Amino acid sequence: MQKQQKAAGLLRSLRTVPRPLLASGITLAAAFPASAEIENDLDALVVSARRLPADAEQTTSAVTVLDPRDLSDRGILDLKTALNEVPGVIATSTSGQTGGIGSLFIRGTTTAYSQVVVDGMRLSDTTAPLGNFLAGARVDDLARIEVLRGPHSAIHGGEAVGGVLWLETAYGSGDPSSRLSVEAGSFDSLATHASTQGSSGALSWFAGLGYESTGNDTELERYDQTRGALRAEWRQSDTLTLGVTFRGTDSRYDYPAFGSNADHLDAALGTVYAVAKFAPGWDARFTAGHYRENYDNENFGSFGPSAYGTDLDRSSVATDHSIALGDRHTLLWGAFFEHTDFKNSIGTDLGRDRFGGYAGLEWMPVDLLTTSAVLRWEDYAAYGDELTWRAAAAWKTCESGPVLRGGIGRAFRTPTYLDLFGSAFGAGNPNLEAESSLGWDFGIEQAIGKHHAVSLTWFENSIEDRIRSFPTPPVNLPGETPARGLETAVSGSWCDGTWRYRVAWTWLDESLSDQPDHTATASLDWRPADKWLLGIGATYVDTRSWGGLPLDDYLLARLHASYQATEQVRLHARIENLFDSSYQLANFAGSPPVEGAGLGFFTGVTLDF
Repeated sequence: MQKQQKAAGLLRSLRTVPRPLLASGITLAAAFPASAEIENDLDALVVSARRLPADAEQTTSAVTVLDPRDLSDRGILDLKTALNEVPGVIATSTSGQTGGIGSLFIRGTTTAYSQVVVDGMRLSDTTAPLGNFLAGARVDDLARIEVLRGPHSAIHGGEAVGGVLWLETAYGSGDPSSRLSVEAGSFDSLATHASTQGSSGALSWFAGLGYESTGNDTELERYDQTRGALRAEWRQSDTLTLGVTFRGTDSRYDYPAFGSNADHLDAALGTVYAVAKFAPGWDARFTAGHYRENYDNENFGSFGPSAYGTDLDRSSVATDHSIALGDRHTLLWGAFFEHTDFKNSIGTDLGRDRFGGYAGLEWMPVDLLTTSAVLRWEDYAAYGDELTWRAAAAWKTCESGPVLRGGIGRAFRTPTYLDLFGSAFGAGNPNLEAESSLGWDFGIEQAIGKHHAVSLTWFENSIEDRIRSFPTPPVNLPGETPARGLETAVSGSWCDGTWRYRVAWTWLDESLSDQPDHTATASLDWRPADKWLLGIGATYVDTRSWGGLPLDDYLLARLHASYQATEQVRLHARIENLFDSSYQLANFAGSPPVEGAGLGFFTGVTLDF
């Protein structure tokens, strides 16, 4: 009965869509017997699966690669919106509109079960939640976005239970050039970004600076952010490249919950790295970095003046190696050390070390079949040793046949410092045990001609000793908590790329925190002439609660257009929530509902010189 009610809700939502749009969507969906995950030309290489570049067809993990330049051209400017194009992924905020702390749900898990790696350094873990980073992240200073799905603690360590978000700062190449982009529109919104990039001899560089502000489509909710990114590389020889990156952000988010609140985030990441080829077939990377995050919340509402803040400093060094042992065997290994200092305004003051390493082997027993096995040991402060593993395979059945991928692995997640020692929301529990999970997946990908492809992946993950953080104090739940479902997608092009489309759909049979059974995104782009790009997109989210009160399903549509007026000038515009649908992002007991933004129109110009 419940499934029938949800299906009826979906049909009611579809009835509100104009018939031309609905007909186009049905025609597009009917063109293929099954939807699937489709990759673009960037997928010749995948980095996140083993922290070093690898052939995508031989990668034994489910990975989606997004092109930041393509996203920007289609009017997708923020990271949360971009990630929703990935099957198995829901990126949103359950605390507010633009600027609200972000949430990333991969394969039915919640934000705490995903890891974010930027420029080779892990940012999120038990002390640095992913939500602050997702609040205002943009795509215009990134070179690469990868989403590695499934349990991957064997390569990436703790918290990589649902998956890993892998990001790289933009690179410079070619003749020196600069770009300035300005966009303004509804809700008193303004976004600007200026960058310069290029190369000269062995040196290359990228530098970008951006500013965003918006009043959001709600009363007393304002967001301002200043950010910068830098990468410089020196190709010392054909076998050695040295580089440095820097990323910084300073943001403030004002919102009316329980009176007048303000979240202030000040964060900076710096890395130095070396990419080396010690011998034919031996590739290596060395990364050292420091991450600082200062967060403060101020409340002057009905409960009286209060403040809560955290200060985090993390330093790490890591090395990753890939060594070809003949034509069919590749040895993988790596090691790392990390030190984190964490303080908060209620008395927690800790310094913790974490170190360990991994070793693995990739083997091609026959042509077109790749198998892999990885084992990782690490010493995790306050929890002793953790041993994780993963075994997987990818088989391309023939040159034009489908690619089959499957894997199984163990992952873990330790309690957060807030779970252990308490927060402004309640007491902690220092006796919590770390969670562990056993997850597997199996998928098929098939090219259809030269311009279309489909894929289908079933996944399951069983989490043991899951931590329930609220109500406080936190406790480990008995037994196992499952997450399972089906992720599918389809994409391709017609008429020599004049028309391009993408569809992704995820069905969750079991999930954490009552996530939607069905989510889907679709887009269709058209180039009627060399200078024009027109497009339409839609997102559907089924009923859910995120662990709070029940929320209705919703369907959002968007339009975008751009015109290359001259070689240096591009005009662009977009309309979000085309039909001004009313929907809620979250509704937790004791808090006012979090409303989604209504109809919004934005227009701007990009200058290249």
